[in-house]
Amino acid sequence: MRFIALTCTLALAAPASAAPTPVQVEQAAVRVASKIDGVLRDCPASYTKIGTRDKKCVGAALTVEQVRSKLSATVGNDLQGVWRSRDSQRSVYNWLETPGGYVYVRLQADPDGRAQTLVYVDTPPNSASAGTPAASAAPTPKVTVKRTEQARVTIARPEPVKPAAPTGAAAKPAPVRQGSASPTAKPAPPQNSTPSTPAANPAQSLAPMPFTRVLQLQERRMNGSDIRAAQNRLIQLTEDSRGGQGDGWYGPVTAATVRAFQAANNLPVTGRIDQATWRALFSPAARTFAAPTIP
Repeated sequence: MRFIALTCTLALAAPASAAPTPVQVEQAAVRVASKIDGVLRDCPASYTKIGTRDKKCVGAALTVEQVRSKLSATVGNDLQGVWRSRDSQRSVYNWLETPGGYVYVRLQADPDGRAQTLVYVDTPPNSASAGTPAASAAPTPKVTVKRTEQARVTIARPEPVKPAAPTGAAAKPAPVRQGSASPTAKPAPPQNSTPSTPAANPAQSLAPMPFTRVLQLQERRMNGSDIRAAQNRLIQLTEDSRGGQGDGWYGPVTAATVRAFQAANNLPVTGRIDQATWRALFSPAARTFAAPTIP
């Protein structure tokens, strides 16, 4: 498929209007001078044969580029399009709109050297009869035709690739019957049915009850099952013991036997069964002791 594009290139020209009056030319020059902080002055002697008798000149202490930028920023809406140049931008020109028509504005270096830039303002050439800028400054619009061709590109979609069929007996997994174990599943190792026995706390493993109070000889005798348990354990640890059972009363014989046990097991000899003595008494590591001599 082909498309033909037409591109029109039009040269910018000032619109047709009546010729500005000398007063309007001067007003345009004053306006330019106020925008660039310039000085309205006589034109150089070399300009005697240039333009009309109504021409005005403005001197500015700025470069040509600086003056152009300032005018574009301040009176750009009244300028006729872009700035133009015929000498590699040593000078540039444009048209400035006034109530009576367009005036010609050219910027160039001051030939007299009194200022850095000279602004030349005048009625455009041939404006008296046509009311437009000079024909040489506004060339006839021309139309150029460019032919461009665009080719339609068709992108073919690739055919989907089918996966290759598995080959060999190993490619097909063996069927698994319902209810049977998977061929890759490994039987769980048999668990030891005998639970491991944690290390027993010596005091808890031999004491028939927890420690709840300090046992000692008092004026009013203490009794209870904890005293009986302590007496039975003391009988077990007594060397050459004749056996027997405790009566559950904490008397002088029990206190003397406790002192003998404490001395044999490196405990403070107090005759009282506190928590430390209770723990050592029911420990599997408890040492035996000789029966005390009781008067």
